[in-house]
Amino acid sequence: MSVAHEFSVYLIGMSDNDRKKLQRVLRVSSGSVRQYILTNNIEPSAHKLYLVNSDSDEAVAYWCKKFLKADNTPEVPTVFAGRRKINGEKIYNLSVPFIASQVLNTLDTMTVKEMNFIPELKIGGALDETNLSHSFLENIVHSETKNQQLFNALVVDDSQPVRKQLEIELKLLGAQVELSENGEQAIESCRSNKYDIIFLDVVMPGIDGYKVCKYLKKYHKTKNTPVILLTGKSSPFDKVKGSLSGCDSYLTKPLEREQFHHIAQKYLSEMSQQEDNVKKSHIN
Repeated sequence: MSVAHEFSVYLIGMSDNDRKKLQRVLRVSSGSVRQYILTNNIEPSAHKLYLVNSDSDEAVAYWCKKFLKADNTPEVPTVFAGRRKINGEKIYNLSVPFIASQVLNTLDTMTVKEMNFIPELKIGGALDETNLSHSFLENIVHSETKNQQLFNALVVDDSQPVRKQLEIELKLLGAQVELSENGEQAIESCRSNKYDIIFLDVVMPGIDGYKVCKYLKKYHKTKNTPVILLTGKSSPFDKVKGSLSGCDSYLTKPLEREQFHHIAQKYLSEMSQQEDNVKKSHIN
């Protein structure tokens, strides 16, 4: 199980009855990787959420005075609960009376979108039934990134969970992602499409990742495309095989998000720099 993290929820303008209902709802999160508790400390912190009675003019006005910046954007992630719906950045809405599943789904969504807390995406790690499902995360990612596709990525892995983990992570970075289950599919995809980065599993049925990588580094469409090998093999011999295949990086699963982001951002930055250089050369 992933390490649990506690998030505090500060209430503004909620009745004593609603407070008691919310306490009962939040107890359900006990044992989850996301645990929610009510707090009496109003000061913002990295893991604090706010819940405001949207039907109370006084509560809304207090929240605006306390947390709305001069440009009318909020400083803190906030849920407005009630009949009145409020839209904006970091703003979420709940209906009353409270339904436990809706409350927890909303808070879970906020921890993903506003706090980037996604322990589910340890690439190649064991799935944990106490974590959010991939479908839940995929729905969040789809709503956030449908207009932000900045680069094209190919993911090649015979494991469906790993493909899904990589797809979600890459979409969070702004990628248009295509998936292949084996080396033959990957080669065919590269003949038909152009990718900015390729993530390639080593151990697959049919052609293994080393042979696929060697082919891609000789093929004219992909010889300059970064290829990141992903594998459960971590011996020096396997890393040498990876280097001989021509891969740009060799990463061992399970892979922490920080390590994945570091590698992905490295090659995306290089890609962006190359594009800038091309544009400058055309201008000159």
